[in-house]
Amino acid sequence: MSYDDFNELVRSRLSEICGTEFSVSVYEALKNNSVVHKGISIRENDHSIAPTIYMDEFYTDYCDGRDIEDIINEIIRIYSQNRKGPEVEAGNFVDFEWVKDRIFFKTVNAAENASLLAQVPCSLNLDLALIYCVYMGNFKGSFSSVMIRNEHLKLWGKDMAEINEYAIRNTPAILPCDIRNMKDIVSELGGFEDDGECGVPMFVLSNKDRVNGAAVMFYDGVLKRAADELGSDLYILPSSIHEVIVIPKDAVMDADDLTRMVAEVNDTQVAKEEILSYSLYEYLRESEKLIIASAGVRSKAATA
Repeated sequence: MSYDDFNELVRSRLSEICGTEFSVSVYEALKNNSVVHKGISIRENDHSIAPTIYMDEFYTDYCDGRDIEDIINEIIRIYSQNRKGPEVEAGNFVDFEWVKDRIFFKTVNAAENASLLAQVPCSLNLDLALIYCVYMGNFKGSFSSVMIRNEHLKLWGKDMAEINEYAIRNTPAILPCDIRNMKDIVSELGGFEDDGECGVPMFVLSNKDRVNGAAVMFYDGVLKRAADELGSDLYILPSSIHEVIVIPKDAVMDADDLTRMVAEVNDTQVAKEEILSYSLYEYLRESEKLIIASAGVRSKAATA
């Protein structure tokens, strides 16, 4: 059975079970880097919230022999746990006074998200783009937000510059910076502890939630403080949209090796929708500028 046929089968079966008081549909979600995921959206007719359950893993399970009714029952269980959504009044989103202190930014690859960037306010920086969201609160322990789109600016009567100003101010407070020594992380995971004499010092830069944490490198003063503390310019490796790795430039002999490392990790260990960039970045301590040190490329095998 094809993926599309599977989704239609699940939708049809759920419609039978849920009855006429619910609307069940196949939903396509455009994710980061133009990745499209299909899911089943279930909405009570008198509710505005419609949780979407993505089907990729369920389809894999079905192809591996899992019974369709078992899958249907799990989808119903997941929907039941998430049907109410975050407890936020829809009217709040119309009120810019409520919204303004909740605006934050995250960073994505500009070229890979060209279609999305045509629909949302954004600020370009090197080969990346800052896009803006509204923090809606925590739901069942998960960070909940809504992406700001061009139509929202018209609704609020605001322009991109104003949105960016609020985001620059709010984001470090909503998603505080977190810098950790790679040695400490490896040690916590039970890995080999480097004695520090031959290893290159590496620091993982993210936010406290470790979600969309690569944006931290655009927080005011973060890279400058790191460079001053290390007494060196910095190389910045974009390990994913969730974090970057910072290395003192003085500790590295060959930037080309780092660029190849970024490409290899992206091609073999990072999901496509979580790739930030193939570029190696450099922070210049004296001029306080972030530049592209080397523009890497995706391997042919990874694009096939």
